[in-house]
Amino acid sequence: MILISVLLVLAIERSMRKTPGWHIEAHLAKYLDWAQSQSWINKQSAQLRLIIQVALPVVITFVIAQWVFSGFISFVLQSVLLYLCLGSDRLRDTYKSFLQAAERGDLEACHLYTEQLGHCTALDIETDESQQGKSFGQHLLWLNYQHYAAVIIWFAVFGAAGAILYVTSREWYRLTCESDDDRADRLATWMHILDFVPARITACGLLLVGHFSRAMPVWLKYLTHPAVPAEVLLTEVASKAEEVELNDEQSRDPACEPKALVTLAKRNVMLILAVIAVLTMLGLID
Repeated sequence: MILISVLLVLAIERSMRKTPGWHIEAHLAKYLDWAQSQSWINKQSAQLRLIIQVALPVVITFVIAQWVFSGFISFVLQSVLLYLCLGSDRLRDTYKSFLQAAERGDLEACHLYTEQLGHCTALDIETDESQQGKSFGQHLLWLNYQHYAAVIIWFAVFGAAGAILYVTSREWYRLTCESDDDRADRLATWMHILDFVPARITACGLLLVGHFSRAMPVWLKYLTHPAVPAEVLLTEVASKAEEVELNDEQSRDPACEPKALVTLAKRNVMLILAVIAVLTMLGLID
């Protein structure tokens, strides 16, 4: 059922554009506003308050999907929740706008679109105009992981509750980071824990679908460095797995590397689906 849900949702998500009501971010923003307005939550300690705010939608999802409904209704419900969690039209629109700016040769616009992606990560922002494509490509790869690969992995292991856990934590961290909230550091640590295994699985997939011999040493090096941020691991493995050989014309094209990394990320999602299919046949996941 997990494999069918993922395949069905990916097919729908790729073939039609979501309306704002089908994006989990809009609903989570309302939920987080509601949670902050509840006096019984605000009376708790700061750490317990964060745990309650993140755990509440996860527990509700788990109870409804696993205990209240079963069979086909549970399958439909979990598929709908995965559809809400998967993808980002904002990310897709920014990528398209970046490609259009790159085609015009407008490096200043490319830099602005790079900033629009958001930088609540451990990645450095390139200021050299010649490096804008690389900077955009790295951030795009990381956000693609957060909106696709990580969500699929959490869904495959823990069902809809796992996807809701990851997406709720991701959005809560993004909102606190963008507003310079003092809770951002706690949530950054929490996101590092949530991303630890999925990021390494995804990085392993990147080297398998890319240039294995170049990327493997980087992946092995970071296995013994658990404190390394997940985005650093992914971008460095990806840069080796998809090392673009540029001629003179391509070297002036800031969209060259982002296109290559997006293609690599798409191949990796297909590999993840293949692994889920094998695990399903072995009976290790439902």
